[in-house]
Amino acid sequence: MALYDTLLIILINFANSYEIYNLLKLALISLNTYQLYYIIICGTLKYSIDEDNLYITSALGLKNEKIPFHQIQMYQKSQGHVKGVKLAGYGKSKFAIGRSFIDKIGNTYMFVTSNKNVIYLKTDTISYGLSPENFQEFEGELKKRKINCFKWENKLNKNIPINREPKFFVPFIVTTIIVILLTLNPIAIYLSGKLPDKMPISFNTGFIAVKFGTGRQFAFKQMVYGLLNMGVLFCMYYAGYIYSKYDKKSSYKFIYISLIVAAFYLIMQVKILYTFR
Repeated sequence: MALYDTLLIILINFANSYEIYNLLKLALISLNTYQLYYIIICGTLKYSIDEDNLYITSALGLKNEKIPFHQIQMYQKSQGHVKGVKLAGYGKSKFAIGRSFIDKIGNTYMFVTSNKNVIYLKTDTISYGLSPENFQEFEGELKKRKINCFKWENKLNKNIPINREPKFFVPFIVTTIIVILLTLNPIAIYLSGKLPDKMPISFNTGFIAVKFGTGRQFAFKQMVYGLLNMGVLFCMYYAGYIYSKYDKKSSYKFIYISLIVAAFYLIMQVKILYTFR
């Protein structure tokens, strides 16, 4: 986190473009929020058990999972590196918090703060990865409830048509509309003769115009931003399509990244037009 922050702060200080400056600030805030969320969970993660349920909790209520014992079908044990594909969350081979597709285990909610002793619990819908400090005692609680240790293997799904899912389809359509507006709006305004002859095409970080050009140059530059966002949308769509074979929910995040970037550039465009027209 410190390394990422240092790199972004250096880039922010060297940025001399208003758009790049604010995009880097947005990335810095988003990255720190994301990492702090998982740092708090990882640092305060607790397991607890009563007669009927297993509870996984953390500070500030950021994580509050309840797993009824009657839903746990079996468990597996593992030691050493966590082998799998991270879908969402934090960590890699030595610890993992979030969603992962674990080799032979399948789609798994990971609450593993150490890879010394890991236990995987299988339920009807998903598996859970835990690393209890008192491993033998925890395993004894499972055996006491007649939950046995067996090996199972979940294979990858075929790619799911996520474009039919509302959580993917709706933001995709909204992003597409924003990108079209971003691309065509300045061209339409220019062709209708509503753009001034002189328009700013470059700003410093304080939103002060440092370079002016013709209305045509401004419209062309904004159109290029729109085309770049089309490229981002295309890449995020296929990234989501690829990730859907591991986990459908984790594939949604890619289209939201495209939505946020497109909305950012549209807001910048509207601000420029509102200020200088």
